[in-house]
Amino acid sequence: MKAWFESRGHATVDIQPGRSGQFDVVIDGTVAYSRYETARFPSDADLETVSNR
Repeated sequence: MKAWFESRGHATVDIQPGRSGQFDVVIDGTVAYSRYETARFPSDADLETVSNR
């Protein structure tokens, strides 16, 4: 996941441990994708959408 974002020109990607099963994509301090809210891991299309914000 980190490599995916970095390969698309996102300068800083940080992976932090969270609660059990937590998976959030946070861009500039804003949650852009939340596994908790969607009940699934993001697809490639989901990642493309949030990376274009």
